[in-house]
Amino acid sequence: MTEMLFCYCCRVHHAKDQMRPFLTKQGYRWRCIRSIEAAASSKDSRDAFGRKQTEINRNEARHMAERLALIRLEQGLLTG
Repeated sequence: MTEMLFCYCCRVHHAKDQMRPFLTKQGYRWRCIRSIEAAASSKDSRDAFGRKQTEINRNEARHMAERLALIRLEQGLLTG
């Protein structure tokens, strides 16, 4: 199985071969190649990348909240 690492920029896990150690104020952190390349591009491209990633993160958070609500509902029905 492919080793997965957490990208502090995207806030998702990627395959290790898509990641690079990136120096931050807190030391080295793993960052995906896609986010590194986006940061090195023009301001418009960076902004577009940021908007796209924000939308991805919002959708993921919404999906996770829906799943948790469903699990809680099912648990309440099973115990009640």
